[in-house]
Amino acid sequence: MNNKVMEKQSTLSTSIDSDLKKALAAFCKKRGLKIQSVVEKAIREQLEDEIDLAHYDKRKNEEEVSLAAVLKKIKK
Repeated sequence: MNNKVMEKQSTLSTSIDSDLKKALAAFCKKRGLKIQSVVEKAIREQLEDEIDLAHYDKRKNEEEVSLAAVLKKIKK
């Protein structure tokens, strides 16, 4: 997961679908994982994905640069 030592922890309380919780618990048990770690990773990845998508949306309509132009710029 994340090798960084957490300086602070906070409690997060939320309600989820009962079947989803059972599936999560079974998944974690089968793989020897802690639910907390899986949930933290999922949240972290979702936040990162949102940032990635925002960057993509910002740049998706930029003009394409040809390989020749890139190579020319590199050689300078």
